[in-house]
Parts: sequence; C-alpha cells; structure tokens
Amino acid sequence: MKALFILLLIGLAAPALASTPGFERYEVILDRMPFGVPPPEPVAPRPAVVTSPQQSFARTIRLSAIYEIADGDIRVGLIDSSNQNESFFLSVGESHRDIELISASFEEEEAVLRRGGEMAIIKLADGQIEAITQQQHQERVAARQSSYEERRRARREEMERRRAEPPPEPRLTGEELEEHLREYQMDVIRQGLPPLPIPLTPEMDAQLVEEGILEP
Repeated sequence: MKALFILLLIGLAAPALASTPGFERYEVILDRMPFGVPPPEPVAPRPAVVTSPQQSFARTIRLSAIYEIADGDIRVGLIDSSNQNESFFLSVGESHRDIELISASFEEEEAVLRRGGEMAIIKLADGQIEAITQQQHQERVAARQSSYEERRRARREEMERRRAEPPPEPRLTGEELEEHLREYQMDVIRQGLPPLPIPLTPEMDAQLVEEGILEP
C-alpha cells in the first residue's frame, strides 16, 4: 500500500516538472549583460628578439637627421637603402612599413626602432647598430628622463640666479660716454658709413675738412 502511494505521488509530480520553464527564460536577461562586459583576455607581451647587427632589420636603415620640435618632442629622418634609398620622417610612436620609432635622444644622437619583436639602436654619427631588449630600453629611458630633469632644474636655477643679480654698471657715463660717441662718430664718417644721429661740433667738422673727408 505504501509503495503504491509513492508511485501515485511521482505520477502526479511528473507533469508539473515537465511544465516548469527551463533555463532559457533567463537568456534574455543575460543577453543584456546586467553584470557588465567581461574583461578582455590579457594580451601576452611581445617576445623579445635579439639579433646580431649583421642580421638586424636596421642594417639597411640610416639615421640621417634628428631635431626637436614643439614641447620637446623629437622627430627623426631615416633612409632605407633596401627600398631605393627611401627617406621618411617619424615622430615617437609613428610607424612606416612596419618600422616604429620607439624613442629618440637629441643629445645622444640616437634612435630606437622596432619591427615585430626586434628592437635596435641606430647612431647618427657612425650609423652603428646595437640590439636592445624592452627592459634595457625602459632603463635607458628612465635614466635619460632623470638626466633631463636634472639639467632642466639646473637651467631653472641658473635663470633665477641671473634674474636676482643686479644689472651690470655701464662702463662709460657722463662726459666719458659723450667723448666716446664723438670719436666713434668720426670713425664712422671716415669709413663712409651712415653717421650716427649725433651733431658734429665745430672742432669735429674742421678736423674732417682738414682730412679731406668733408668738403669745406
């Protein structure tokens, strides 16, 4: 009797379970992403490639110019002998034919280029090529930035020191200055140059007439 009662309960519950909506009822809500967009998959860092100068992509590239533009930014000129000596200019972060300018130093006269996972330093003076890793590049940039900040601080202190100094005293004043200007005026007239806006005294005029510089 007890077993028959259990089977009867199972038979009554089966239709109710079959009519219960499944997980599909929540798909509309989940499609709206109520919990936000999942974070992107982390990008693996580009593997470093260390190549000898003879095999480096930079062996056909020559650094032809480097100059500073507004706000301390640097722009470099490059020549690619592998492409009919094509010349092009790059600022930091710009690329040309998969060649990217990572950094440049006007004072050290060098540029760091990257193509794919390979990085190389190119010197302006002798065209020397040197392989470099990302970590080495970051260390060089940090040291360069520290040196730049130190030089800028020194320049700022020098400017403040000069502003604090009193202006230099004039070497000539009063009658000495007037006499110096009169003598300079005479030399200017003797050389046939336009005279200064200083009137000639009778003595100066007589002297120039006697020398044949001026007509009587």
